[in-house]
This record gives sequence, C-alpha cells and structure tokens, in this order.
Amino acid sequence: MFASRGLRKIASLIPPTVARRTISLSACSYGIRSKWRAPLFRELYHRHKQLEAKGKVPPNIRSEYIEWNYDSELFAFGKRLKEDFDESTLRQALTDISYIESETRRQVALGVETPALQVSSNCDLANAGKALIEDYSLKYVRATHPLLPEEGVRTIVDYLTSEKVMSEIGLGIGLKDIILTEEQPPSVATLAKGFQAVISAVNISSGINSCQKFIQDFVLTQLVGKDIYDIWQVHEPFKTLSEIMARSGVGLPEPRLVFQSGQKTIEAVYQVALYSDKQFIGTGYGESTDVAVDQAASDALRRLFHITASSDPLPFGETSENITISDKENLSILEWSTIKAKNCCCVNVLDFLGKPINNLDVYIVL
Repeated sequence: MFASRGLRKIASLIPPTVARRTISLSACSYGIRSKWRAPLFRELYHRHKQLEAKGKVPPNIRSEYIEWNYDSELFAFGKRLKEDFDESTLRQALTDISYIESETRRQVALGVETPALQVSSNCDLANAGKALIEDYSLKYVRATHPLLPEEGVRTIVDYLTSEKVMSEIGLGIGLKDIILTEEQPPSVATLAKGFQAVISAVNISSGINSCQKFIQDFVLTQLVGKDIYDIWQVHEPFKTLSEIMARSGVGLPEPRLVFQSGQKTIEAVYQVALYSDKQFIGTGYGESTDVAVDQAASDALRRLFHITASSDPLPFGETSENITISDKENLSILEWSTIKAKNCCCVNVLDFLGKPINNLDVYIVL
C-alpha cells in the first residue's frame, strides 16, 4: 500500500512530456504488458492466416534450419516409433521419386555429365507396404467381425488404405519434415506412399510379426470410435433384411408405427419398430415412415452383423493375441443367413431377438 503511494507520488513529480507512457509504473513493477499488445498480435495472426489461405506464405521447411541434422532426425524417428530400422532401408523408404528427379536436374544444370545418386526411390517399398497393410487388415477385420459380410470387410480395408487415411497417419508420425521430396509441403499422395514404404521398412528390419503389430497400432486403431455402418452402408436395407430373413427360414420383417409427432410440419418425426415372428428385431426414426422403416432395417442389420454401438471394443495390444487370424473369407451378403452364419462362426446370431410381444394390437400396421 505504502509502496504504491510512493510510486504515484514519484510519477506526479515527473513532467508531462516525460511521463507519456502506455504502461503504468505498477504494471512495470509486476511485468504487466501494455493493453495494445494482445490486439496487435491477434490481428497479425489473422492476417497471417489469410495469407496462408491465399498461398502467399512460403512453406516452413524444417530442413533449411541451421541446426538441421538428417542423420539425427532418422535416428530419432525410429526411437519415437520404438522400431530398430535398417538405416539404408529407412533412407530409401523416405526418398520420393520427385526428389531424385529434382537432384538429377540440379546436377545437370551444374554441368555434371553423368549424375549419380546413391539412393533409390520408395516406389517398390510403398507397393510392398500397401500389400502388407491390405493383407493383415483383411485378416484382422474378418477375425474381429466374423458376422460382417465380405463386402463390408472389403469396404473397411479400402477405407483404411485410402490416401486420406494413410497421409493422416504419415503426418501424425512426423513424415512431413523428414521425407525427401521436391514438393513443399509434401502432398497427400506423397505422405501416403511414404507411410506405406515405412511399413515395408519395418517388415524388412524387424520381421513380419513386428510389422503386423505396427499396422495394428497405427492403421487399425483408426477404426476406434468409428461406426462400421457409416463406412459401409447397405443399399435398400429393408429389401436386404427381408431376403436374409427368407433365407434364414424365419418370418419376414413387419414394420409397425410406435410413435409419431409433428405430422404435417417440417419437424415431423416417426418411430418404427420391426418384428419377425412376434420378436423385436430393430427400431428407427425418420422424418417420414419410409425413412423410419429403412432406419429400423439398418438397425436390425447392425444387430445381425454384431456391429452395434454396444459391441465389444476391438482387441489391441495383449488382447489381440487371442484372436485367430485366417485367410477364410466371410459370407457374402447375397448368401448371408443366420443358419450359415451360425455354422461358420459357431455363435448364436439370433441373440438380438427380444421377448415375444403380446399387445401388438396397440401398434398401427403401416
């Protein structure tokens, strides 16, 4: 209190021409910055983002820093991933064909008659890595989803091996700064190919078991939190469900209106439940009865294929050692039935059926 009074007294003795400051003496004492600093930096940040959106900001190339050491970066890359890479194989996996072509052109421009580079591109490693990812992902998804039709398994694997997913994984493990490429920043295709080449490098350096664990940790974990039915959707679900019920020897699905609200408004909602032989098999909502029936059929298919939100989580780590990996394909959706699924998977696929409903007369038949 007395100190602040003393500072104010000293400030009052300073002439006005000298005391013109944008910050008070107490703020100087406690290290408080001027109030114009935050708005200034905020405005500079927004302008920088606008220039980035227009492509007028040069890319921040990490390799152009003074302290850049590529050998150290490769060593740290392997340690971060907890993998012992063969150095020459890892260098090849992180060398894009565009880098070799650009270096060749640069040497020719400098007058080198026969340019010679001691590195090879990662094209062959990328193709081998993609094959490894597809092979193990197919086996893993089949083992963890034995009731999922083969069409769904293939669609999930296609999603996992897409350029978008592969590039996101490559960006997450730090390939943006250490991959050798002409384009800056690296494109989606370059990052995807680089990650697939790294998979092949793990296989060459540590063996197939370590490679499969690597694929499981970085690729298959992309399915965590994802709804399988959002990745693979059945067209005409009610028709498909009816065909499955017919092949299974049970009653065809019967839709019944359970709830409706807001008819003749833009916020109309209908709830439809499906029954087969007086057994509840699925429910769905929609802005019309047709949409609600399709949603209910989709819910019934989820229950049949055991891909509901309440299904067991995917096994990773030590729990994944208990799953049985095989090359046997799942049933096709064109031949899928509860009888064949039970014979193939040795599980009761009709566990989703509820208890018999006695008061069916209270529902309105669509």
